[in-house]
Parts: sequence; C-alpha cells; structure tokens
Amino acid sequence: MKPLKYYFYTLFKSKDDSNLIRTKSITDSFNYLTSMLKNNRKLFFVRFGDGEFLTLMKLNHRNYNYNEGLEYELQKSFKIKDEKYLIACPINYPYDEFHASGIYKNFSWQEKMISVMNDNNLTRDVVFENPCIFQCMAVFKPKKLKFFLDEEIRPLKKMFIGSTSKEIAEKLYGKIDFYVKIPVKHAYETIDLWWPNIEENAKKVDLIIPSAGSSSNAIALRLWNNGIDCKVIDFGSIIDAVDNRVSRTWIRLQGHKVQKVLNINHRDKLSFKKKFLFFRKDIKFYFRNQIM
Repeated sequence: MKPLKYYFYTLFKSKDDSNLIRTKSITDSFNYLTSMLKNNRKLFFVRFGDGEFLTLMKLNHRNYNYNEGLEYELQKSFKIKDEKYLIACPINYPYDEFHASGIYKNFSWQEKMISVMNDNNLTRDVVFENPCIFQCMAVFKPKKLKFFLDEEIRPLKKMFIGSTSKEIAEKLYGKIDFYVKIPVKHAYETIDLWWPNIEENAKKVDLIIPSAGSSSNAIALRLWNNGIDCKVIDFGSIIDAVDNRVSRTWIRLQGHKVQKVLNINHRDKLSFKKKFLFFRKDIKFYFRNQIM
C-alpha cells in the first residue's frame, strides 16, 4: 500500500517538464536492470551520487579527499555512451511510492549538480538509471530484492572489491571467489596497489562487485576500457546495513529490514529487546512516512 502523501502528490502536484535531465523511478530502473542482466553476459551498472558530484566540484568527501585523478576518471565514466553501460544519476527523481524522508528523495542542492553537469559537458541526453534502487528495495520490497539476488547474483562466480570483510559480503552476495581488500577511506589514493589484483582476475569471473565509494566508478571505467566481458554492479551502501554500520540515514531508520534479504542461516539472531526496538522503529516510520 502506498503512503497517503503519494496520493496527495499525484492529485495536486502539477507536472514540470522544464528539467531536461530524466531519471527513472525505482520500479522502472529495478525492472530494467533485472531484464538487462538476464539478457546480457556483459552489463555495467555504475552509480553516481552526492559524493561523486562533490569530487566533480573539487571538494572533499567524508570518506575521501579530492583527487584530480579521481575527478578525471569520474568524468570519463559519466561520458561513456553504451546501452550496456548503465549510468545511475542522483538528479530529478520522479515522485513515486518509495519517496521517504531519510530514505530516498531529491537532494536539496541538485541545481548545483546540474550546473556541474553543464560545466563539464556531462551526458544529459539519456534516461538515467536510479542510484537508490537497492536501498529502497531492501526497505520496502525485501522479498523481491532477495529473489533478485538469489536468481541473478548469488549463483554467479564473482569478485568483491571493498573494505567490508569477505564473510559479511558473502552473507549478502553469496560465495566470493576473488576478494580484493581496499582501505576504508581514501581508497583512490592507493589504487595503484590494489588495482593489479583486480586486473589479474577480472577475466575469471561472471560478476564484479565494486564496493569502493567513488573509486567504484574508476574501477568500472578501467574494466570497461580493458574490454572485460562480464557484469559489473555497484550496489551502494546496502552492504553497510548487513555489516550493521550506520553510514547512512536510511540504515539508521530502516537498515534492519535488510535481514529479510539474507538467507535464513545468515540472518542475525535477535534478542527480544532488539526485536521490540525494530518493531517500535517500524511503527514510528510507518506513520512518519505517511506525510514525510
């Protein structure tokens, strides 16, 4: 059931087509990605968020400092035009039933992001994917996301690149055949040290999961330029929820819902106190979400 605010919005909000940047809804983007994964051996899903745009503005992020090399690779990644290189953009989300304060909504400073795109001649004439599909599906449609992972991700031979432990990554993604450890922060500063491990084994897998913040875009760009013929998917911060790391507001509010995405033997064993805490969070969030 959709929240009350969604019905009010659809009744009273007038359409504004002045913004030419088009981004798909959560449902449309998730369904399209699923279809493309089923029908292509090679497919890249690359996410741009607020952190990437801060780098393009030559500003520091909480997990990495501005780096000229990273900015260059972000621009190159964004400018790739290919039906198998899906770019998710954090601008002009269409209002849908997933909109929820703290979980998913348009950034208050998206006009600055649009200026960055204009200043850097970044691609605008495509319909972008939605970068928030996995966190929204985890919170609102966990069973559907679990089915997606069971069908499209967990059975594949894969490589994981990130700072999260292999054990935690396997809870979410299934068996990790090649694990590349990177620093928790400022990963791009040491990319020359860990990139060779990726390059050496990239052709041995069906799926590569970069979990490296903005460096994930640099990884995707290099794999694409090297002609790697596999799937590359950036899942964003959902792995932090599995690891019980409150790195995002959505995890603080509803991150516990990710347990339903995991196989039963991988779910946390919750005490009565913890179950009651999550139940209280769910009730509070439900009523809050009707209007915010």
